[in-house]
Amino acid sequence: MTKLSIRTVLILLATFTGPTLAEHPPEFDPVVKIFSGLSYSDKELVKAVTTTDFLLLEMGEVWDLDFLLPLLKPNGSERNNYFSVISVSRFDGVALINYWNKATIIQDGAESKLAWLESVVAVETETGWQLKQMHSTRIDPKQIPEDVEFELMMVERSK
Repeated sequence: MTKLSIRTVLILLATFTGPTLAEHPPEFDPVVKIFSGLSYSDKELVKAVTTTDFLLLEMGEVWDLDFLLPLLKPNGSERNNYFSVISVSRFDGVALINYWNKATIIQDGAESKLAWLESVVAVETETGWQLKQMHSTRIDPKQIPEDVEFELMMVERSK
């Protein structure tokens, strides 16, 4: 399937699936929400979009919620999250999503840019889509192909 075909399918999915956070499939909502929760140090938002047995495979380490949640502490920084969905495959209430992730972080007046190539396994639950697993590989932002188009995706801060 070509990039144009995939993009067309994703746009059609976003158009016919009802309201979502932005123009992306509803299975991607928990990705946007977990990164918003991480950006805002909002432990409740992170817990709301992950299964109790959630695992994050982060740069050669295995993190669970018991490890991840204590790391969420306000540090005075401002983070904006940008995403570009590569693919979404859905199988009987399970979705595999591959995407590019880019963040701009401002701390003490200094701006830094970070990037990742990531994938998640999302499961459909009674309360909506939740993340069961995330795999994150940090990359140099220069490694992102020039034709990748990013969109700022954040939920509003609840506090």
